[in-house]
Amino acid sequence: MHGGTTEGATATGHRGLSQREANELLALHGPNQVSPKPPPALWRRAFQQLRDPLIVVLLAAAALTLATGDLPDAGVILLVITVNTTVGVAQEVRAEHAVAALTALSAPSARVVRDGTELRIPSADVVPGDAVLLGEGDIVPADGEVTEAAALLVDESSLTGESVPVEKGPGQEGGTARAGTVVVRGRGRMLVTATGEASAIGRIASLLAATPGLTPLQRRLAGFGRALAAVIVVLCAVVLALGLLRGQPVELMVVAAISLAVAAVPESLPAVVTLGLGLGARRMAARRAIVRHLPAVETLGSVTVLATDKTGTLTEGSMAVERLWTPVGEAEVRGSGYDPAGQVLRDGNPVGPDEAPDLANLLRAAMLCNDASLEPPCGRDEDIAWHALGDPTEAALLVAGGRLGLDRSDLGRWSPRVAEVPFDSSRKRMTTVHGRSEGGLLVVSKGAPEVMIRPEVLHDGARLRDTAAERAEQLARDGYRVLAVATAVRPRTGGTTTAVWEDDSMSLLGLVAILDPPRPGAAAAVAACRDAGIKPILITGDHPLTARAVATRLGITGPAAGDEATSGEHRGAAMTDLTAARVHARTTPEQKLGIIQAWQAAGHVVAMTGDGVNDGPALRQADIGVAMGRRGTEVARQAADLVLSDDDLGTVVAAVEEGRRVYANVRRFLLYGLCGAVPRSS
Repeated sequence: MHGGTTEGATATGHRGLSQREANELLALHGPNQVSPKPPPALWRRAFQQLRDPLIVVLLAAAALTLATGDLPDAGVILLVITVNTTVGVAQEVRAEHAVAALTALSAPSARVVRDGTELRIPSADVVPGDAVLLGEGDIVPADGEVTEAAALLVDESSLTGESVPVEKGPGQEGGTARAGTVVVRGRGRMLVTATGEASAIGRIASLLAATPGLTPLQRRLAGFGRALAAVIVVLCAVVLALGLLRGQPVELMVVAAISLAVAAVPESLPAVVTLGLGLGARRMAARRAIVRHLPAVETLGSVTVLATDKTGTLTEGSMAVERLWTPVGEAEVRGSGYDPAGQVLRDGNPVGPDEAPDLANLLRAAMLCNDASLEPPCGRDEDIAWHALGDPTEAALLVAGGRLGLDRSDLGRWSPRVAEVPFDSSRKRMTTVHGRSEGGLLVVSKGAPEVMIRPEVLHDGARLRDTAAERAEQLARDGYRVLAVATAVRPRTGGTTTAVWEDDSMSLLGLVAILDPPRPGAAAAVAACRDAGIKPILITGDHPLTARAVATRLGITGPAAGDEATSGEHRGAAMTDLTAARVHARTTPEQKLGIIQAWQAAGHVVAMTGDGVNDGPALRQADIGVAMGRRGTEVARQAADLVLSDDDLGTVVAAVEEGRRVYANVRRFLLYGLCGAVPRSS
């Protein structure tokens, strides 16, 4: 892998680097790409497989069998060894594609400024110090500091697990753009600070390079092989010694000892284990769990801890309005994904615009003050569903309006937009101005409650403001992202400045509570894990309040378990006892990896489920990694041992049942094989 940082680089200014400087930096730091390490030679892979203790016993048995002249038995043993070695090598080759999948996240090209001219170059040629231009839909080609931004919003969910797109701007806490993330809105300019292996994707690639350890079945079989070899050697030595003490010929006793060793070895055990795992993999595939690494079939049956990502795994990975509050009352919004089909319930009964005019006014304003759009399903593929274009939070507002029965196209004709003030981090609000058929202008503003619910903005009384602020705080504690929406009517001669549009004469329409909703059946899957003796834990890059809310709703932790959550933001290099917490929020890929290792060090067999790039190292490190097949990134799928084709966590529970069945079958055959070997060797 190649890469570099801007240490010692020259400040570029608005003209960017010169072409000569760019060429020198490219020669110094290398291409901006993740290059996988060369794979080991085929003979080395085969040698690693032959080092397995059980295989060593079989090799010894084959040599002894050849020594006795029993060629048919020797051929069978060598065939079993060849088949097992071939299967193991093939599994290793398939598992090494995780790092290669990271290249798919790289932008094919990037827009940079060099010598004062905008150029489009291959992303591999981006160097530290480059001035990169970002626009809606662009993939960020490298890590960098944002120097200019206009409503710049970046989706980092696959890299960090953050379910809500992050605003980027110069001098902000989130002012760093990372390679592999996607611009969903706005435009900006950034100064590249890290490329290649020094970038976020490069660091994840280095974590993925770690070789996974043995599965529980492999460890048990290895221990069994060592014990069996020791017992056979001791018994053969005893038989040889006793025969020699009784005056038997040396040649005869050597042949007898060798025959005893051959008879005591259950030569068919590796073949039966492979067959049992293969049948288990076939049954799992029928239940929508695709096995990529054959020993993982049994590993699921030994799992004691299930670590799971949140976004896209426990939750749908899409923002949705769940609750509405107005001065008249509250309501609940129900539906799935970004499909506008659904219901708005008040007091348990479905309502529409006519039955709930307060809700209609609230959602109508939220749909007008909105730059997102919804795209309906296309084609006949059942996996293709409604999806959002633009800010997912704004798309959720459109969906909520559709579930109440509002049509955005009608609203646009009724109140066309004539001006706007985009959202930015300092104002924390967005304002749009619309023409009214009856005359005048309609001003709509939405934003954070702490900005909107103030006397400087609202003309509502202190009592209503206090009530709204208290409810907004309660919803935020429950893990919701809360938006306040207000409107005002202005005369067309009132001016067009922000101060005029957003003065203290606006009226609060209500609050909108948005959350990435849990998947249907996720709570039942968590409960089934607990019933099976498996401890569920949540590891996410999302906000601690959001993580706690989802964990409480799904039963991972209790509402009063305040000591069961940690945040990666406050965790030092010397991490505390990570096994004491059930919820880990704001975690980096390195911290996710450390959490998995901590549980393994405590003697647990750990399964990890995830779908993002940031989950890749933890998926590789876990005793068994489980990736989402539909929403999961290619990096997650390649790093995992098991892929869920239906993205349903309940499928993991079904796969655990199959894994325990396979383990029980292997134990039965092992007992049978040993019992059969006793009379043969006696």
